[in-house]
Amino acid sequence: MIKAIIFDMDGVIVDSEPVHIKAEKQTMIKYGIDISTKELQKYTGTTAKFMFTELIKKYNLNTTFKKIFNEKEQILFKLLEKDICLTKGVISLIKNLKQKGIQLGIASSSHKKLINFIFKKLNITHFFDSIISAENIKHSKPNPEIFLKSSEDLGINPNNCLVIEDAELGVKAAKNAGMRCIGYKNPNSGNQDLSKADMVIDDFSKLTLDQIFLL
Repeated sequence: MIKAIIFDMDGVIVDSEPVHIKAEKQTMIKYGIDISTKELQKYTGTTAKFMFTELIKKYNLNTTFKKIFNEKEQILFKLLEKDICLTKGVISLIKNLKQKGIQLGIASSSHKKLINFIFKKLNITHFFDSIISAENIKHSKPNPEIFLKSSEDLGINPNNCLVIEDAELGVKAAKNAGMRCIGYKNPNSGNQDLSKADMVIDDFSKLTLDQIFLL
């Protein structure tokens, strides 16, 4: 029986992946690297630390994670002030789940500062019983740590949790945690392989509670 739903944030709650990509491209160009969208999409679902550590090594960049992350963050927050929106149909789903007494969690590879900024701007913080961010974990997805911490924080057994993810690495992390998973096919998240999910959807407004509870 499903007692908790754990949502990823970027690409699931908010359609923010294109904004992240734009900020990462602008950051990398400062270092003379014209990185492709396709390459950046390979890191969808991972932490910024994992991604930038890999990119610093690959392109032999003369910087540190802290410096390049701060540069990206400054660009990202300016972009988000003008360009941020909820994913179609997701708030209606969240409200319906809350009315059914389902515990709701966020398990996002983004940092808490960004989550707080987005949730305050969209006025959705009150919907969630738990928020786990990049600061709370040591290992990036597909490691199951983030979802196991979320279930622990919610006080719900992993077997009774369902994850909603838009990224291949996130789906793998959910399954590695022993949880059921719905893969949300967001065209802005790139060509993600969601085949390991228990169910794949492309529109939250068409997802019924009966479909969720039958998984």
